[in-house]
Amino acid sequence: MATEPDYYGLLGIEAKASAREIRRAWLKLARREHPDVNPGDRDAPGRYARLQEAYRVLSQRPLREEYDRRGRSPAAAPSELAKVRAGAAAPSRWEQVVRELFPEATPAESFSAPARGEDAHLVLEVGFEQALRGAVLETGYQREATCPDCRGRRWAPGATVESCRACGGRGVLEVPHGPWSVRRICTACDGEGEIGTPRCRTCRGKGRLTLAERREVRIPPGSASGSRIVVPGGGQDGRRGGEPGDLVVTLKVHAHPSLERRGRNLLATVGVPLARAILGGPVHVPTAEGRSTLRLPPGTQCGQQFTLRGKGVPSPEGGGRGDLLVTIEVAIPSADDPRVRRVALELEKTQPDAGREER
Repeated sequence: MATEPDYYGLLGIEAKASAREIRRAWLKLARREHPDVNPGDRDAPGRYARLQEAYRVLSQRPLREEYDRRGRSPAAAPSELAKVRAGAAAPSRWEQVVRELFPEATPAESFSAPARGEDAHLVLEVGFEQALRGAVLETGYQREATCPDCRGRRWAPGATVESCRACGGRGVLEVPHGPWSVRRICTACDGEGEIGTPRCRTCRGKGRLTLAERREVRIPPGSASGSRIVVPGGGQDGRRGGEPGDLVVTLKVHAHPSLERRGRNLLATVGVPLARAILGGPVHVPTAEGRSTLRLPPGTQCGQQFTLRGKGVPSPEGGGRGDLLVTIEVAIPSADDPRVRRVALELEKTQPDAGREER
């Protein structure tokens, strides 16, 4: 019986799946299970961590071959694999600080292990109608990518490589901090434990380049301002062969000149002449798709509300649309017009005596 997770089963693929099939399965599941798209779900970080571990192992040929041969990932520490199996979330920032303050709890190998890249964040402005209907928009941003010439190692191909003198080839430094020693990544070798000369000319010895990136962002129908959309793999490249981070897009939806959104419903206020309110008849109403017609019954009151079913906000998960709630605002004509005064006096005679003042 296998002692480690079934990474193929976790991604829903066969053991003979190609690299393209592995990536496609990972992207599909990552979009659904990312913690940012599952707010309030305490199990989401654990599920996402398991998927990350499965993709990390199966997407790298040496790790995959070793996994197929032994049924486990040799690059991950047993304690970390246990956390993945148990569904534990990735370490929080506080846990990382504690590990720095108490280095005896952190294996030295973890500093030189592949590190996932940071997420890239951007705000995307979309039109009101685009957010309601859904759209696919292309956006540009900058991200940190591994230098293609030195592959992130910071020195030129064919350079003379020697052990880092600052850290003794360990990639980490022990820095005294009161009664403890804080373990930090060596800045001289960037945790590699080696230094090569000459340095890479392409990245000037940084190992990374800032690239202009363009990605398509799929906006689900019914998206609201503040919604987050995750594009897996669109973030910063990982270090030391780690997987890239994600692109996290926060939507900023433009306001509509005539409509207000409230949940899945839309609200509109329509002004109508007094005569139309009294006699009834058709009035034009703004909707997300353009103008629609609402027929008022005779005697419509100011502030009366009407409902147009299915003219509201579609649900991102499917299952229909909300409604359009139309509030009528009766326009009272000016009393400066003698004709208006005569008609008003005639109407007043038809009203009940209650509340009428003596003239």
